[in-house]
Amino acid sequence: MPEDGAKPVNVAVLADAGSRLSLAIPVERLERIAGLLASREGMVSGSVAFSREEGRIVAEVELSASLWLRCQRCLQGLLLPIRSRSRVVLLANEEEAAGVPPELETALAPEGRLRPADLVEEELLLALPAAPRHAGSCPDGRRSGMQENDLQTQRPFAGLGELLGRPKH
Repeated sequence: MPEDGAKPVNVAVLADAGSRLSLAIPVERLERIAGLLASREGMVSGSVAFSREEGRIVAEVELSASLWLRCQRCLQGLLLPIRSRSRVVLLANEEEAAGVPPELETALAPEGRLRPADLVEEELLLALPAAPRHAGSCPDGRRSGMQENDLQTQRPFAGLGELLGRPKH
């Protein structure tokens, strides 16, 4: 049965056992992404599989969610499906990050404990677009790409010479 990932777990024990946690997390509990959402409805589902690789504790995070964001073009709601998978090395302190291969993400697990929901929330933060927009046209008719008035050249200082009493060339 999936859990919400809110309780801290001992990552070393889970890695040694090769455990996989199934997660179902209500979006409303993910505080760090709350300000980026148009609505806090929905669930994030996924899993975190723990293992040891070259002496390091590695968590493979998989998630799937549909989040309501605000389109930055029309400011209306936008349902964005997200599917993500990443591998994260869990570190006891920041000094250990120096030896981690660049293709792996890192996360701190102080005293060997970590809330799985924090890993999922971090993955969501990385997956969200910086400026979400509807694909193609927005519901209010605004289109992506350049509009006709975007092609007009703006010349803010064109009349400056005339104002200063200089003749046009």
